[in-house]
Amino acid sequence: MGADKVSVAEARQSFARLIDRAQQGRAIEITRRGEPVAVLLSAAEYLKLTGERPSFIEAVERVREQLDVESLGIGDEDFDGLRDDSQGREVAF
Repeated sequence: MGADKVSVAEARQSFARLIDRAQQGRAIEITRRGEPVAVLLSAAEYLKLTGERPSFIEAVERVREQLDVESLGIGDEDFDGLRDDSQGREVAF
C-alpha cells in the first residue's frame, strides 16, 4: 500500500489529522504542484528507517527508570536459585 498523498495547502489545513494518520502507521506524501516534496511518518517508523533506536540495554534502563524499579528494593540476590542449573533432559537427534 502506497503513501496517502496531500498537497502542501491541504497539509497546512489539516496537519493535526495527518499526524494522527501517521501515528497509525500511514505514511503521508506531501506534494507541491503534483511533485512529492516531503513525507510525514510516525516517530517509530522514522526511527526504524534511521536506525536511531536505543540499544536493548538502553531501552531496559529506560523502562527500569520509568517504573522506578530501584524503589522496590529488588536486587540480583532475589533471583538467586530461581534458575535450574541442571543439564536438562537428553534428546536424541
